[in-house]
Amino acid sequence: MPVVIEDWISQSTNLIRECEKIRGARISSRTWYEWERLAGASYAQGKKVANRQYTQEQTELLLCLAWLRRHYPKKKVTYRSLREFSKSNEWKYDEVLEKFCKEEPFVADEVKEPPQKIALSEVKKCCDRIMNRELSRNCWASWKQYLGIPKYQRFVDEGIASLLTYMACFRHDHPTKKFPLVRQLVVMMTSGSRRAMTMETASSAKMWHQWQMRGCKGKDLHRYLAMCGYRVSIRTLYKWGEGNFSQRRHYSVSELAEWKKIASQRKAA
Repeated sequence: MPVVIEDWISQSTNLIRECEKIRGARISSRTWYEWERLAGASYAQGKKVANRQYTQEQTELLLCLAWLRRHYPKKKVTYRSLREFSKSNEWKYDEVLEKFCKEEPFVADEVKEPPQKIALSEVKKCCDRIMNRELSRNCWASWKQYLGIPKYQRFVDEGIASLLTYMACFRHDHPTKKFPLVRQLVVMMTSGSRRAMTMETASSAKMWHQWQMRGCKGKDLHRYLAMCGYRVSIRTLYKWGEGNFSQRRHYSVSELAEWKKIASQRKAA
């Protein structure tokens, strides 16, 4: 299977390595997370950083940012200024690709799978669960149109799926408010309380408040723990509970604190 160089360099491992070469210094995970935020590629849900695949625009912005940090380490950079500089004549993306091809020999068979796509039908089911009702066809169509998703597209990447899921969380909390700009939604998604969330464990702020005040059922426990920063599955909860966990049981606030303590101990072990 032939590999397109743009797809190869946009893989997280390759892109970080190339950015480190351009910058001339190692990039810590904390710095890389900040760079992702500046480039609009910081998704709170989806794959781990090591397995992430960036879009071409995000790849260009991250490479450009590495070049800027090498030559202007103290210069203030925003998303807008980064995009403007990336499109200027001072930054040559094609030259980086050419240099990457010469220095990084690769075998086409190493990339065996295309970037993972998620069915929009599955994303809609997740949004229906968060909203606690089925979204109408017109409502779902307007959400897709807001993100620029073509009318008959059936699959999207994990970033768009995460954004649609977050839109459901926002609408659940603010039924009458207009959606913020897409850029603002991306920034709002990067809050610390959402880092452990997946599409299946996403929950809104109102749900979180209700669980904190009244407790929750076992079927929502993994979502509660995701809000606390612990990514676990229902299967893991059965294992931790040693036969005492039930999805039908209602767990009080004090019992949720115990589960949170267990999750903390297990993750630290």
